Amino acid sequence: MADGVVIAHQEPAIVPQLTVEQNLLLGRSPRERRQAEDAIEGALSDVAAMGFPLKRTARLGALSPAQRHALTIAKAFAFGAKIVALDEPTTSMLEHNVDAVLKSVRKIVAERGIGVIFVSHKMPEVMTVSDRVVVLRDGRVGFEKRISETTVEEIVRNMVGRELLSFHRKHPVEANAPVLFRATEISSPASRHANSLEVRRGEVLGIAGLVGSGRTELLRAIVRADKGAAGELEIDGKRLHVRTPNDSRDAGIAFIPEDRKQQGLALQMPAYANIALAGAKDLAGPGPFISPRKQAAVAREIGVSLALKPADVRLLARQYSGGNQQKIVIAKWLRRGSRVFLFDEPTKGVDVGGRAEIYGLIDELAAAGNAVIVVSSDLPEIISLSDRVLVMRAGRILSEHVGEDINEHSLVASAMGIAKGTP
Repeated sequence: MADGVVIAHQEPAIVPQLTVEQNLLLGRSPRERRQAEDAIEGALSDVAAMGFPLKRTARLGALSPAQRHALTIAKAFAFGAKIVALDEPTTSMLEHNVDAVLKSVRKIVAERGIGVIFVSHKMPEVMTVSDRVVVLRDGRVGFEKRISETTVEEIVRNMVGRELLSFHRKHPVEANAPVLFRATEISSPASRHANSLEVRRGEVLGIAGLVGSGRTELLRAIVRADKGAAGELEIDGKRLHVRTPNDSRDAGIAFIPEDRKQQGLALQMPAYANIALAGAKDLAGPGPFISPRKQAAVAREIGVSLALKPADVRLLARQYSGGNQQKIVIAKWLRRGSRVFLFDEPTKGVDVGGRAEIYGLIDELAAAGNAVIVVSSDLPEIISLSDRVLVMRAGRILSEHVGEDINEHSLVASAMGIAKGTP
């Protein structure tokens, strides 16, 4: 900040135990804190304009990822920066939130004369908020044009080195496929409602909804990630006795969380050790000891099958890109032999090419006869991946969509509690 340059990181640099006001003041000198009242009020005003009104006394640990991102953006503009770099700032937000955030950013830039470097893999956002676009490939500028002189197709082609068509599943679920996974009356302390769902063998079930609709809480309740979660679970008609996340793991349920860096990976450990985290028994050494050599050998084999880059599994997890970190999280469950896969925002912070690879992997998991559930705030992603879609609102499953009814108009209308009309 000494030179007037501030970065709002993709993973918000916050302290969950502190309040909104305390987080806004992190890194400030005592003198700056005493003179920061206007900056705090300005940040709270900006974040409210983005659609996320916050109390200065609210603790960050109680906020959603979308609220944390909005606060991080507002903080970057609050203290007189001349240049602000926003790194994937809308990763955790739904479309209507994104529109408000981008509108606020444009207004702030115009009114305060601030330059913004907007880093994003979401093409509609780049086209909406930018005056000029630069594409980096392998650490070098490979393409640069004014937004008014280019197209999404040209930008994507320069990002991935090829035309990228919309994703289409190669292996949709068979019409007569039997139910593999059933969850009945699932509840959690975060919601007063209980929900039930079932997934057929080879099916991808999408779950859509607005931020705060209870989608993540439902997945966490299934794997008993939070105390007080309840409900019955079945795989192949056999009732499971699941009280803890370890029980759900042993029962064959894999959970790939939204926040992979905090909940899915040990960033300071090598990739091979992360792949062994789910505890596949054949990766253990004699007695209570582990076998790094065995873990590395197995990890290399899985890494090749997933096209992990870099291929050296001895590298620390933090040294991989977002897409390849996600592959590491998925790899540990593949080795475990899981049959039910719960994906929460599977392509959050992943570039265009990485998204296509993860979509293909999800399709292959379903084609292998597994049951797959995908929670995503990206409606095109839900529409492309899902055989069937459930929409949640205020902690409750409100509607089910199949076939031609899986479209943006229908899903958004249901998520917002609006009667469906003609797309």
